[in-house]
Amino acid sequence: MLRLRTDALLPLFAASMIACGGAAEKPAAAPETTQKATPSVVTNETTGTVKELHVRASEALLAQKYKEAIIALEALRAADPSPQVYFDLGVAYEAILDNTTARARYVELETKYPSDALVRACELRHANVALKLELWDEAEKLSVGLLGRSNDDMARLLGLGVRALHTLHKGDDSKAMHDIQDGIDLVEAKGYGTSGRLPVAVALLKFGLGEVKRVRSEKISFQGIATKDFLTNFNERCAMLMDAQASYTDAIRSEDPQWAAISGFQVGVMYKNIHRDIMAIPPTKKAKTKDDQELFFAMMHVRYRVLLEKGGDMMDRVIALGDKIDDRGNWIEKARTTKAEIVQAIADEHKLIADSGYDEKEVQKAWDILRDKQIKAKEDEQKKLEKKK
Repeated sequence: MLRLRTDALLPLFAASMIACGGAAEKPAAAPETTQKATPSVVTNETTGTVKELHVRASEALLAQKYKEAIIALEALRAADPSPQVYFDLGVAYEAILDNTTARARYVELETKYPSDALVRACELRHANVALKLELWDEAEKLSVGLLGRSNDDMARLLGLGVRALHTLHKGDDSKAMHDIQDGIDLVEAKGYGTSGRLPVAVALLKFGLGEVKRVRSEKISFQGIATKDFLTNFNERCAMLMDAQASYTDAIRSEDPQWAAISGFQVGVMYKNIHRDIMAIPPTKKAKTKDDQELFFAMMHVRYRVLLEKGGDMMDRVIALGDKIDDRGNWIEKARTTKAEIVQAIADEHKLIADSGYDEKEVQKAWDILRDKQIKAKEDEQKKLEKKK
């Protein structure tokens, strides 16, 4: 019998085990299918994936939770910027009345994505916030593009209002009035804003109309006129002031509450300015002594203090509106500053009269006598003119 030598088979056995993956070595592990994890965006205020942040921002915007939306959108601006992110950020900052940051986001969108379709809507909003920030030249540059949109009434109306305010700021009320009238004609032809809140573009035109009327009313001076002509000039200026106030009151119906505050502020300024100009009138020639001059000033202060008080009341309303809508912008701060000036001016007037030794009731009686004399002199002059006819 043939004997099989096992020692001769050992090398063959070992080779077969290696070739077939036997126990001599562990088999190689099958490659695992691994999914790459979506990276998270981390900021000081939030964390999440890009997709999660988009969802969070959209839900917050729909719920009008603008501060929450801003947190998510600012994270996206850093990690995954897009035209929509910049635009939504501008809208959200506007909603919380942060015009400075809203403007910055709109500028970023226009600069980084000048050809994007969102730029058209962005320019409308940018022009509005630029005006509220009193960036006149910047707003005027934007108006050029707005006026070129022949098929977009609101863009053209806003462009006319912006250009008018820029022109008025440069000192040309006639040219400004031309643009405002063109805009108002279009508003009336199309019936925009006939009920309820006014679209911003329409409110801006009404505000501009009030501004033109205010500027024109303040051209009526009380300096260098005869005493007998004072009441005529005063009544004419007051009539124009009330006309301007009516236009500002229309603008207060704006969908944008900040234009309501700005319009109210300008009404208060009108009253403050007319008081300032009246107080600058020098004593009449008949007031030759120091006592006569002091009586003249006392009479003017007592009689026309009501104008200062009306201006202060309007500033109170503006400040109250600012508190209600949580506005801490430049116009509300102006109202606070102006109110403080008015309070101080009234206190100074009381002190001036007290130091002069006059009783305010006596001063009022003296003013009534002087007023009646002026009215009679005017009536007598009118009768003489009628007799000559």
